[in-house]
Amino acid sequence: MKKRDDIEELEDEIIDDEILDEEEVIDDEVEELDDEPVKAAPKRQNKAKKPAKKGGMNKKTKIAIISSSAAVGVIAIALVAIFVVLPLMGINLFNKKPQLYYDAEASYGLYFYGANHNKLAADDSTTVDMKRASTSLSTSYFDPSKPTVIWFHGWENDAPGSPNDRYLMAGNDTRTEFPGYDCSYVAELRELGYNVATFQFQNVNDGDKNYAKDLGLIFKFAVENFNDTGYSLAYMFASELITVFGEDYAKDITFVGHSCGGFVCTSTNYVLQYLYNNGATKNSHLIASRMMLADPYVNTLGDTMPTTIYGVGEAVDGRTKCDIVQDMICSLHENSNVAIDVYFGMSGASRQFVKDADKLAKVQQHCVLVDMTTLKKNLKNSFRAHVVTRDWVLASMINNKLKDQNNNVAPSGACTNEEILSMVGNIYEQQAKTFDLSIDSMKKVSDTSGFKW
Repeated sequence: MKKRDDIEELEDEIIDDEILDEEEVIDDEVEELDDEPVKAAPKRQNKAKKPAKKGGMNKKTKIAIISSSAAVGVIAIALVAIFVVLPLMGINLFNKKPQLYYDAEASYGLYFYGANHNKLAADDSTTVDMKRASTSLSTSYFDPSKPTVIWFHGWENDAPGSPNDRYLMAGNDTRTEFPGYDCSYVAELRELGYNVATFQFQNVNDGDKNYAKDLGLIFKFAVENFNDTGYSLAYMFASELITVFGEDYAKDITFVGHSCGGFVCTSTNYVLQYLYNNGATKNSHLIASRMMLADPYVNTLGDTMPTTIYGVGEAVDGRTKCDIVQDMICSLHENSNVAIDVYFGMSGASRQFVKDADKLAKVQQHCVLVDMTTLKKNLKNSFRAHVVTRDWVLASMINNKLKDQNNNVAPSGACTNEEILSMVGNIYEQQAKTFDLSIDSMKKVSDTSGFKW
């Protein structure tokens, strides 16, 4: 090594120069070695044979070895600090903070609703007032002084661009079952003082192919490398939110995900937690403090799994899709205190969460579970129950709080984050014989749900 050669050359000079005073040699050696103590070489070896003084090695050799040993000690202390102490403090000198991936030109991503966005009329006409998110949106779309609700739609069995779930309107199934039910959740939530936005992935398509129509691809793109970018769709959504909201946003963010949108929003929030923990943002408010999952469906189709969660690098280790979503839910509650309420209406959605008692018990400790599968019995149709659950959850955000059999507050969108956190560990059952989604009646009556736990 270079330092060893320097020491050996220095020693040769000392031996060959008979005029040099021994004490000056010692002082020069110490100064030379002390210049760069961290890079000091191992114990030096003498090339020339010089008789040692009685009593052992001469003074020069003693000092050189002591200095080298001290340098090795400094190196050891430094390594302990770098690899042990600093990581325990959350500092890693070798890992740069994650890079954000934000494509402002993509048709999929974050859209904000404006004041002119209206409800879907009986003739299916609508006024669409949506703007693609950017860092220069007017406050009429995104006001940093207000809390924000972000909607994640589910499976879209339509061509890209059709005005269905992404417009936050009452669906046809809901209107069929409940005549007169026609509500713009956008207008109602904005009136309550929220920014309202949607993470739109319906336009993730290739020409006429709508990827949001493929149940297997939705999950694949949520957690795997999407479009050869090296990042997942959830990573892109999280990156965009960080970029648009910025470091100064200090209000609560609520994610509402329906069906497959449930695991898209869960994955996005999980990546937000990762990016915050690894220094891509210093703003903890950008982790959604509330997640409402309306009949989350984690399909078993196309179960070819990646080896890692892209962008995060977390090993999948043989977990199923449902395992991954459950683990994300547990992590978000445990590590970021996210309030999570999960509403099941279609038995096909809930079955994957409840079929394994141990996994159910694990996830139950980190969220509030609400069994609303009586909807299927009342509506005589599982998929209608799936859609109506979506509308029930959205309607509950703009209605009065509901009560359980003990007259205590029951889980709904009207609950505060603190109230949901206080209910964690409970499983509620919706027992109402009828399911009146009328906005007016729900605002007037506080216990229409008939919840019990």
